[in-house]
Amino acid sequence: MSYIVTVSNRTYPVLVEPEGLVRVDGSSLSAQVRQLDRCTFSVLLNNRSYKVIAEKLGNVYETLVNGVAQEVIVETERTRLLKKYDRQAGAIRKRFEVHAPMPALIVNIEVDVGDDVTEGQGLIVLEAMKMENEIKAHQPGKVKTIHVVKGKPVEKGELLMLLE
Repeated sequence: MSYIVTVSNRTYPVLVEPEGLVRVDGSSLSAQVRQLDRCTFSVLLNNRSYKVIAEKLGNVYETLVNGVAQEVIVETERTRLLKKYDRQAGAIRKRFEVHAPMPALIVNIEVDVGDDVTEGQGLIVLEAMKMENEIKAHQPGKVKTIHVVKGKPVEKGELLMLLE
């Protein structure tokens, strides 16, 4: 299977071959991966051991590899083409999602479905670690859907609302 992997703004073609062989940017590597729990993996790459913790948030994996944190994007050719198409379509429909930047409690929802919002307008107030954080609109738009309820907790990366 062929992938395009982006780490620290560098993109690598990755080809996973049978019998544990992996080609990264043209170089062949011997690889073995064993899943230890939901997010933790033991990876043996060219006889070097790595402990990898990976959590998927949207299309990005937040990883911790031997104690070093990095964001990794893994795409197939198909997903890259779909993303390119979506960017082109997005330029026409100007749709954007609002996600929770941290685990928190919904304190207040300041808009309703159908409301027009301006750039910088408050959308949702979250409480995390006894501090309130107001999520504001990055651009003007109209509230299409609200996916949360006042008084309920949300996880980091969870979709809060969709604007067009």
